[in-house]
Formats: sequence, C-alpha cells, structure tokens
Amino acid sequence: MRLSMVGTGLVIAASGLVLWQILRYPIWITGAITSFNILLGIITPRSRKVDLQPEPSGGVKLVVDKVVLRTGKFTFNNYELVFLDTKLVMKKLVSWKLVFAVGAFFLAIGGFVGALTELSVQGFLEQRKRDGIRDRNAFTTVSSGDMEIPYESMSQVRLTGLSLIMSVGGRVSIFSMGTEYPPMIARRLKEIIPNQCWAPPGSVVPYGY
Repeated sequence: MRLSMVGTGLVIAASGLVLWQILRYPIWITGAITSFNILLGIITPRSRKVDLQPEPSGGVKLVVDKVVLRTGKFTFNNYELVFLDTKLVMKKLVSWKLVFAVGAFFLAIGGFVGALTELSVQGFLEQRKRDGIRDRNAFTTVSSGDMEIPYESMSQVRLTGLSLIMSVGGRVSIFSMGTEYPPMIARRLKEIIPNQCWAPPGSVVPYGY
C-alpha cells in the first residue's frame, strides 16, 4: 500500500467538501477522483527504494529505484539505475509526457484537486514498470528508452546530498534523487565504481548542485 496516494485521496476529499460548501462544486466529481486515488494507493506496493544486493552470486550489484535525469532544457526522464560489474544500465520508467497528459485530463475534469491525481498515477505506472523489470529479470537488458554507461567512460563521479553527478564523454549528467538515497548507496557505490572514476576530494561541484 502507498500511504502517500491514500493521503492524496483524503486531501482531495477534504478539498472537494470545501468546494461543495462554498461554490457548490459537484461533489460526485471529487468523490470519484478521491476513490480513484485511494484505489491506486491500495493496489500499489511500496517501492524498494534501494536494493543493495539483488543477485548475491550474479552481476547485478545495486538497484536504485528512481532518479530524475534532465535530458534537455525543459525535458526530464525518470530512470531506475542498475549497477552491474562493468557498467550502469538506466531503465527508463514512465514518460513525463504521459504523466503530464494524465494530469491535464484530471485537471480538465476536476480542476486543481484533479491535477493532484497526476502524482498517484505516476507512482502507480512507475511501480508497474519496476515490477515488470524484476519479474522478467530484465535488469541487464537495454530496451527502447534505456541507456547504458560503461564505468570506463565515467569520470569526475560525485555523490552529493541530492544527486549522483558524473562526466560521460565530456558531458555532465546529473541524476537527482531523494535525500534519503545518498546515505543508503554511498558505501556500495564506492565498492562498485572504480576508484579512478571518482572526482578528487575537494574538487568543485558544478554550479547549482
């Protein structure tokens, strides 16, 4: 169960009641959206966040369930990171275009309270994708939308309180993540990514990160 999704449903229910009392906004709309969010929360399992040793005797050494990579000025993609013996595989989760489309749909039918549903739908779809990867044991495969980065091509790797930063082919890639992730993965990353790939102590982190 995802308590955050259930909580979103309860917030929508409370907001819908206020809107109905003040503006006589149709309560059946917010009621339906509330039920949808709570249902998603009930059927969506909690994410693992970090799996430090998915395959004790295999090649998968670390899985980080969600990071955000900026791929353009206003373009972002969510990935699951899979660290293997010799490379990083980035498994693409849900397209932000799809998430925005869902958000726009619920915004159209439910206003602001409907737009909150975008977060629940995103969480549900991402978890389904992660479960599918695990069920098919597809950690090492590179499908459409996925990417891979050999460790030998990495340099200036840094792990900050909010992101994993690396230079690949002269281009800086910044994987943003929740604040709880870096302390969980720091020691394991040091064991997996070769020492020569890491930035020297005291080196300057790119501005803004």
